Amino acid sequence: MKQDRKSFVRDSSGQSMVEFALILPMMLVVMFMITEFGRALYQYNALTTAVREGARQGVVSGSVTATQVATDRTNAVLTMGRINPSDVTLTVDILNNYGGVTGVKVLRVRAVKPFNWVLKGPFNVNAGAGSATVNKSTLNLTAESIMHTEAF
Repeated sequence: MKQDRKSFVRDSSGQSMVEFALILPMMLVVMFMITEFGRALYQYNALTTAVREGARQGVVSGSVTATQVATDRTNAVLTMGRINPSDVTLTVDILNNYGGVTGVKVLRVRAVKPFNWVLKGPFNVNAGAGSATVNKSTLNLTAESIMHTEAF
């Protein structure tokens, strides 16, 4: 069976496969980015919850050990959120005359955690005739909670 030349040129039996092969890499990159930013958002939410809970416990404790109570509670909530407390830079301060107002005391709990991307090291990009190396930038997740206290 000999196929007519016009019908051969207009045949589209492999068109879908070629389009899928062209779109697949871009689709995988977008899916990977969504997953990575979802991980970052989860860690940021866990960090924010831990800082807020630590500040609340410190303020409610009403004692001179408020900073220690806030630190312990923040580390406990971080552990529950599957974040290693040793990866987090935690500062707990009692600030007097906050905002320039005499007699206002606040407890500030601040945490900074670098986000670890799944892919390690620099990326080599080959784009046509040239190539380049792209270094990953560090994404620092920062959460802070400030609560007013009259107990100490």
